[in-house]
Amino acid sequence: MAANPFADATVASLLDAVAARWPDREAIVFGDARITFASFRERAERLARGLAALGIRRGDKVAIWLPNRPAWFFAQHACARLGAVVVALNPRYKAHELGYILGQSEAAALLLTDHLGPVDYFETLHEVLPELRAAVPGELESAKFPLLRHVIVDAEDPYPGCHRLADVFDPDAVAQAPPPGPDDIFTILYTSGTTSFPKGALISHRNCVPHGWNVGEALAMRPEDRVLHTLPAAGTWGGVNIPLVTWSHGACLVLMETYDPLRALQLIERERCTVWNAVDAMVTAMLEHPDLDRYDRSSLRTGGIGSTGGGGRGLFEAWVERIGVTHGYEPYGMTEVNAMALYHHLDEPLELRKLPGVNPAPGLQVRVVNPETGAPCRPGEEGELQFRGACVTRGYYKKPEETAAAFTPDGWFRSGDFGVQDDAGHTIFKGRLRETLRISHFMVAPGEIEAFLMGHPDVVQAFVVGIPDPKLNEAPVAYVIAAEGSRLTEDVLRAFCRGKIASYKIPVGVRFVKDVPRTPGPHGDKVQRAKLREQALRDFA
Repeated sequence: MAANPFADATVASLLDAVAARWPDREAIVFGDARITFASFRERAERLARGLAALGIRRGDKVAIWLPNRPAWFFAQHACARLGAVVVALNPRYKAHELGYILGQSEAAALLLTDHLGPVDYFETLHEVLPELRAAVPGELESAKFPLLRHVIVDAEDPYPGCHRLADVFDPDAVAQAPPPGPDDIFTILYTSGTTSFPKGALISHRNCVPHGWNVGEALAMRPEDRVLHTLPAAGTWGGVNIPLVTWSHGACLVLMETYDPLRALQLIERERCTVWNAVDAMVTAMLEHPDLDRYDRSSLRTGGIGSTGGGGRGLFEAWVERIGVTHGYEPYGMTEVNAMALYHHLDEPLELRKLPGVNPAPGLQVRVVNPETGAPCRPGEEGELQFRGACVTRGYYKKPEETAAAFTPDGWFRSGDFGVQDDAGHTIFKGRLRETLRISHFMVAPGEIEAFLMGHPDVVQAFVVGIPDPKLNEAPVAYVIAAEGSRLTEDVLRAFCRGKIASYKIPVGVRFVKDVPRTPGPHGDKVQRAKLREQALRDFA
């Protein structure tokens, strides 16, 4: 791999360099808008001046609550130039999450849209901030959010108490503070919070900019690449890694505001997209679309798939062979250590590329340890994945106890994830440690049993949780989504398991369901296994 030209860069200096080298290349395509790198840089600079004129200073927090659109990235890069810190908000947040994060992050400004389809953002905002209706723009006073002064709306219509985003762009130069350095905080990314309030991981420029270029090199990115971007900008993959991978190599981001499989097919054909990163639900929706084969997908060459919603039998193979992402792979990442923390080389065989994880990114170390003793695991022995290196967060915003608990005394980040390393040194993610079953003296990842169950032709998805057992400590039970019209029974499914997997891994009970509890995450709905276990305790009492 070549020397990294962005080893000491910031997000702003990366865009400066790329705009100087490829000023007329397209950086963003959004609908009919085609934005070159020179125009992207100029708009980010103008918005930075406008934010500075409002009083936004280095270190101030600016919350962005928008769907994927150019304004999201103009604002992100404007903040990067000022040294303001972006607080990324999931577009699907309700009042509970929105209010908590605006307060906990100490946001000074909020940028939002007014509507996205039937969703009224102001309806939610007014639940959290009723003072806004009577406020003077820029002079908001809220006892609940004492630092929040500005609400900026990306819309044509004026709204009480708000600045219009179009009016904030300032063409006139103003005095600028010294630019931020690589170790300054670029963004705060909040964990999804399926079991508790979300925590804000502090991500510096050094945590993500060099990593973006490194990943681009591994994926053989080039200026001619066109990346279909369907993952929300509020997450580490969609808002940080994919854009930096793309733009560090002079390539173009083809944005979708919200995912629609037909629109994605149209864009792949129209824009000759070469890269597509997606989660399982997006891939499934495309595979099931009746017009799939009407559109030319021959331009696709690579991209990552994430199984946030439980995956499905044969889904990876269909992603590669049917949709045509010929060099597709499944990476591993998390908010605190960046997306693509464990990635693949594109010349790996299919059977290796379908395993989540595998190779640590440059500058990132990974180890597997016994979660109870901390002793290093041998190859083939499963344990907790721990990370150390340049991609790892320094901690959580204003959460000193959680930050201390997240690291070992020798400086390794405790991922809370379960994994294994093989004899070849590949690191493979198996599941969340808190979801791992303790069956007798064995630790068993639910995903292992789920993958086997989904090998049955009538099983679409399977979800395994543990219930107390007097002999085994814990016993597995399964919730199964069967194929439409299937007559699959519990006895038949258990018989399918016998002699093929260890007896202690065979579910002691099975329930057939239409769906399981899920919660919105930045990269798709996540299965709420804690709720599923609560349900299992009732169902199998």
